[in-house]
Amino acid sequence: TLRPGESIEWRWDHREKAHGIWEGKSLLTGWGETAWARHGNGYWRYEPNLIRRSFLGNLVSQENLATFTSRSPRLHLGDPGRPAQFTVEIRTPYAIVGGRVKLRGLRASGEDRIAASLSFDGKEWTPVTEVGETGAFETTADLDPFFPPEKRARYACMLRVEIQAAGAADRVGLDGLLIENDLQMAPLSLPALMLGTNRITYSDQSPGPRRVRITHSWAERSSSRPPAASAVPVYPKDGGEAEGTKLTFEWQPPTDPDGDAIADYHFQLSNRADMRWALSPNFDRLIARTPNRGTATYSPPYAGLLNPDQTYYWHVRARDAKGLWGPWSATWSFTPRGPGVPESLELQPVGNGYTLHWQANARGRRPTAYRVYGSDEKGFSISDEPYKVNVGNQKDGRSPDFPSNFVAEVTNTPLAVIGPEVMLTNANRAFYRVVAVDGKGNRSGPSDYVAAPRPLIYTGPLLTGKVGEVWEYRPATIRSIGDLRCRTIGQNEYSAAFWSEEKPEWSLAEAPEWLTIDAASGVIRGTPPTPGEYRVTIRVAIPERGQCDQTLVLQVL
Repeated sequence: TLRPGESIEWRWDHREKAHGIWEGKSLLTGWGETAWARHGNGYWRYEPNLIRRSFLGNLVSQENLATFTSRSPRLHLGDPGRPAQFTVEIRTPYAIVGGRVKLRGLRASGEDRIAASLSFDGKEWTPVTEVGETGAFETTADLDPFFPPEKRARYACMLRVEIQAAGAADRVGLDGLLIENDLQMAPLSLPALMLGTNRITYSDQSPGPRRVRITHSWAERSSSRPPAASAVPVYPKDGGEAEGTKLTFEWQPPTDPDGDAIADYHFQLSNRADMRWALSPNFDRLIARTPNRGTATYSPPYAGLLNPDQTYYWHVRARDAKGLWGPWSATWSFTPRGPGVPESLELQPVGNGYTLHWQANARGRRPTAYRVYGSDEKGFSISDEPYKVNVGNQKDGRSPDFPSNFVAEVTNTPLAVIGPEVMLTNANRAFYRVVAVDGKGNRSGPSDYVAAPRPLIYTGPLLTGKVGEVWEYRPATIRSIGDLRCRTIGQNEYSAAFWSEEKPEWSLAEAPEWLTIDAASGVIRGTPPTPGEYRVTIRVAIPERGQCDQTLVLQVL
């Protein structure tokens, strides 16, 4: 949203300004040259006409201001006996990583004062600059120190200008104000010109007349020629079919008229024949070409990112070693075949536990098997093998090494997944997903997760004991470890951890005096002094979720 006098400049180059330092490492030192090269620094500029209503009417605050239309200083004090001030707000959709502020005007004497300060909340103000020149002046102040890469990312700020006069009110003030911010941008998200003819459409939502300037700048290179378009898709064939949704796309490398090596490819896939939008970030990728490899390839990271029996479209273009992008290839189409994602997952109570039910998807091939996965992590990713998780600055010391969450492969539904008799690995969990498998071994993507009721005690104790011998029971309950996400804590926007973890609280609602329970772990222990039947009711509660009781009769011999 731009005000009169405000402009944004999208750029693909960068001036070595990037937000984010993790454990002392920057985008360059922590992630490497490739990540560093794939960000840009644009500009956000605000250079308003200081006496226009469009500027004065949109100030955050103003006090004791007056204006001239034709002489300097155009913005000055109304009453010389009182100071004047105004506050301007800048708000951008991109992270601000630096900038400058330029003041231009008149300061008649050394006792007059013009100063600027910056704030992010309107309460705490930090001085930016104070004019030291007398007469007509122009001064520029650096804003980079206010946007350090290791601090909280900033998308807005406020600049306050204060004016005080020792003499006449119309001999101190401003003729011009320029606020320029450096922005961090991701070049892959920016609209780009391509080799050949480009059709550009402009539109806005401003009512009535408007004056808009749009400038396109680019570097025209004639010393080298770009690579040709890739001519042949190897797999899948144009108009053909593909097995499964985790396929490997292959295409023949194009030729370069200057004999330059092909350094990179840009791969795009869409569900639209006009390729207006990539289907998702996984299908809008830059792929560094492997040297001495005859065919260029790309594989999506997971099965299930495409739907079976749906037509998709894809194309590629190449960049040579001198940095020139060639034209896009022709648009090729294909249809993946395989099973659809299972639907209608439901946990139904049976006896002391629960069974998992689901239905086959009407789209795609009929499944011949199903793979069930279970985890205590909300929103978990399925995995057949142990895997690493970036647990961020997890406070409880959780290991980043997570075990697989595969439960079982079955040919039909239902499957018992919760209960004291269920011995399957990764059963008795808080969340479940199901993957379909067809007769050719192709897997669907994972279903949405279904959540188990909790707390729920799913274990059963040994119901007999002996006088004078320690009887012990370690009950366990269904509970969630939360989901991995970032929260803002103080100045840190990237506090990654498993938030909303459920912590059970154990107690004995009914028990003989010789039994005790650990409130945190739930371990019950005691030594019976006499024989007989003892009724024990164990209670587990999860704050804000509820409680669960388990009643048993202990026979002491």
